Amino acid sequence: MATELTAIQAYPERRRRRSLGRRIRRVLRGLRWNFAFTLIKAAFYVAKGGGRTYEPVEIGGRRLANVRDTDERWQAVAKILREYDVRNLLDVGCAEGWFARRAATDLNIFALGIESTDTVIVGELARLHDRVSRVATVKAFLTPEAIRALPRFDAVLCLSVVHHVIRALGIEAAEQFLAALATRVEKVFVFEIGTANEISWTECLPALSHDQEIFVRDLLGRSGFANVRVIAESAAYHREAQRLLFVAEPARGSKREQAPLSAAVA
Repeated sequence: MATELTAIQAYPERRRRRSLGRRIRRVLRGLRWNFAFTLIKAAFYVAKGGGRTYEPVEIGGRRLANVRDTDERWQAVAKILREYDVRNLLDVGCAEGWFARRAATDLNIFALGIESTDTVIVGELARLHDRVSRVATVKAFLTPEAIRALPRFDAVLCLSVVHHVIRALGIEAAEQFLAALATRVEKVFVFEIGTANEISWTECLPALSHDQEIFVRDLLGRSGFANVRVIAESAAYHREAQRLLFVAEPARGSKREQAPLSAAVA
């Protein structure tokens, strides 16, 4: 207690006299920031280009229409984040960063979203305009090596990403991608993937993916996860099928967690 009092007395508050110069500088600073946020909002609408976004985007209190059904998926994810007492979160393939933003605003979680496409710019401009704290989104292409360079997070989200990896690089590369993610998960992993029941993905996904639950349990099990379960389902992008939402935990001490990855996904 004495130490605290000493510290307080050692740094007394400096009381500055109000002056005309200080008032002018405060007004100018406010005008500068207002102008900056106006430019950010203008850049947001230019980047959005009038089209519907994949995930919801909110700017200035206005929520804009989007493609995927998101609210029910978010409620399912939020329940898991509360259940595991998550304090920090990584959203891989975050699109416009809606889940990361909701984690920060609704649950006071420090959240980082990573997206490989320019889509991320729209959500980030909206976040900057609204001055949302405890969250940020960045553009980056994640290889297994890049994933392993990240810190560990209480929760990792990977929603509708891995089927893109399978189409581009094959199922083995997808397993290596997931195995790298497993090393970054401290508590819980939330996962969603496209299925062969969707016309866009029938040709590139394994036939077994027609049965989502069996396919995902096997895929995540081989990639270093355990305790896989389904928590929700929602309409796919074109709404011709349902995608299941899964939760899993890292399989501690698994050989896949410690084994070096090849450069197949580089």
